[in-house]
Amino acid sequence: MENDHCVNKVPLFNHLTPAEQAEIQSLVYHRSYKKGEIIFSPQNPEQLTIIASGKMKVYHLSSQGREQLIRIVGPGDYDGENYLFGLKNKALYGEALTDTMICCLLQTRFADLLKKYPQLGLKLLDLNAQKTVELENQTQLLGLDKIEDRLLFYLADLAEPGHQETIKIPIPLKEVANYLGTNPETLSRNFKSLEKEGLISRKIRKVELGAKFWQRLEDIK
Repeated sequence: MENDHCVNKVPLFNHLTPAEQAEIQSLVYHRSYKKGEIIFSPQNPEQLTIIASGKMKVYHLSSQGREQLIRIVGPGDYDGENYLFGLKNKALYGEALTDTMICCLLQTRFADLLKKYPQLGLKLLDLNAQKTVELENQTQLLGLDKIEDRLLFYLADLAEPGHQETIKIPIPLKEVANYLGTNPETLSRNFKSLEKEGLISRKIRKVELGAKFWQRLEDIK
């Protein structure tokens, strides 16, 4: 996706006319980041961050310095929509997982757009509701006592409806461990346990889900 077309790829803006999208595009600025660089933090002005190319992880940093993965944002996706309504970023960080190009829209500029296009507010509320569901799913996973159960439900969520047999984990296993509230060593042990029991077979991030996998999932629901 080219930088000068990032706005029309974002669900928040893709219902607007080309002329209206062009107006918004004129208000964004572009930046590139190397893998591992911080894209946004609580020290930055509130802004909408659109990923033009590459990947960004969004994580929460606790007062003890513990990192908790929230989500992975890829090309055409975005983060920071809450800040467009004036909310403050207190503990969220965005970090480039690969070399990444972004488009940014500052909250101060969006406030003017909202006056001109009030339908953006309704669209933003709808998209926020979808993200709230995703966060609730993660909260439910973290509420499970056993790491193995968290892993089972995580893998099941990656499968298509109808008990898909083969899935590909979309993020590095280190990030999966972070997302599930554990460490890579514990995650690796749980993967091996599932393989030993015949529930799955795995080659790095490609996982085959056997019939026993779905039966185990039903047993713990």
